[in-house]
Amino acid sequence: MKYAAFIAALLIAAPAAAQEIPSLLGTWKGASDGLGKQDGWVTGPVTLVVTEQRGRSFKARITYASPKGGEQNEDLVGTLAPDGASIYLAGDDGIHIAALKGGILDACYLEPGDNDGLAVCSRLQKQP
Repeated sequence: MKYAAFIAALLIAAPAAAQEIPSLLGTWKGASDGLGKQDGWVTGPVTLVVTEQRGRSFKARITYASPKGGEQNEDLVGTLAPDGASIYLAGDDGIHIAALKGGILDACYLEPGDNDGLAVCSRLQKQP
């Protein structure tokens, strides 16, 4: 009898636990603020364009201000955690950890290194 009640509770809770996967497709823009061992204080505009998404995983391209002037671009791969809010991205040198709340993406980039460690965060807003 206890087993039947347990199974019934699981069946009732399963639809409530299932979450719709949010679409990240499109352009996200904002500004960054951080510090690098080599480059010093780092600030400037950031644009993230999510070009393809299959389930929770996606491809993106990020554009940010170069400490030496101009812009830099990098291709990223990412995934949305099962909680529907935590996002993890990998690029050429470091990792991005982000949190999604509605149309706002709070993202931080971490790059370890003896001489060139870098920590930068940005708040990106989904563009219409």
